[in-house]
Amino acid sequence: MTMYVPYSDDLEVEQPDEQAQIADIVRDLGIAHERMIEARAQAPRGTQAKGHGVLKGVFTVAPDLPGELAQSLFATPGEYPAILRFATEPGAFMDDRRPAARGLAMKLMGVDGEKMAGDGRVTQDFLFGNCPVLPLADVTTYREIARLRAEYGHDPEQLAAEIAKRDDGDVQTLFERLPNIDLLANSYYSQSAFRFGDYVCKYALMPNIDAQRALAARPVTDDDGPDVLAEWLAAFLADNAAGFDFCVQLMTDPKAMPIEDASIEWDVGRSAWRRVGTLHLPPQDPGTPARQTFGDEVLTFDPWAGRPDLRPLGSINRARKAVYRASARHREINGRAELEPASFADCPD
Repeated sequence: MTMYVPYSDDLEVEQPDEQAQIADIVRDLGIAHERMIEARAQAPRGTQAKGHGVLKGVFTVAPDLPGELAQSLFATPGEYPAILRFATEPGAFMDDRRPAARGLAMKLMGVDGEKMAGDGRVTQDFLFGNCPVLPLADVTTYREIARLRAEYGHDPEQLAAEIAKRDDGDVQTLFERLPNIDLLANSYYSQSAFRFGDYVCKYALMPNIDAQRALAARPVTDDDGPDVLAEWLAAFLADNAAGFDFCVQLMTDPKAMPIEDASIEWDVGRSAWRRVGTLHLPPQDPGTPARQTFGDEVLTFDPWAGRPDLRPLGSINRARKAVYRASARHREINGRAELEPASFADCPD
């Protein structure tokens, strides 16, 4: 019988001078963000800046889950309206023909229970990337890379050279070697650890429709356009539904499956991915001008605002909490009020 590690506060270990390091990260990312504001005359997101589409869907919690999986909002079967945003990970607006990390953010609405935001919201956010691990392993690595981006972000070649000098230079360029394929063909991962009720997990979205998975056979090429990912997303969803399985991987060994190092992939031999829900995306147009503006300038995603029994874990997530808040403050200059949607009525068609 597999034994899963019970959640406890002492599973997290704060690093020396962690709060000072987080302050350095916020400062240095602010420098990089100001550079982007000057270039674009508006404040983009600090990360996931280039959006590829905003989608509406239905998230279904699976019935009859065993006790270790029937946790938090997964304790009761049910359906939740979901809003999603596909984006490319860097804060820069990149050409889609360049391989890079692709992100997926999902907001569930109608979620009851206590929320860390304490503002009465009825939502729960989940953030994903198309790589199982995060090269920014912990707060110290994050601080070092943020410093390099602040110093050399104006000169991509010099920035790449400085990163290559690092002992983990190969790890830090991992995203540049990811398959550059259709957004709907990727699996997407939490990358870092999260509380899962009485346990600890990583979570993932994995395509569950054959036609959608088959899209992986068509990579992006130099003959495609700079916004090909949004074009492919809209083309497929014009006539087809898409879907993902929401899976969790429960921690069984805190040393082999660490919370404080997001660069280590958890071994599926120790704990397999297990489905706890499904996401259905009906045919729709994800790239209307209204949706693009809503996704880029109005919608926010922050797992630190949701249920405490699903809260982010590890120093990389403790740093992200401050980074998310700082990025939101920068975007205030755009003059658009952020909106926490309560239903599909709040998301434009």
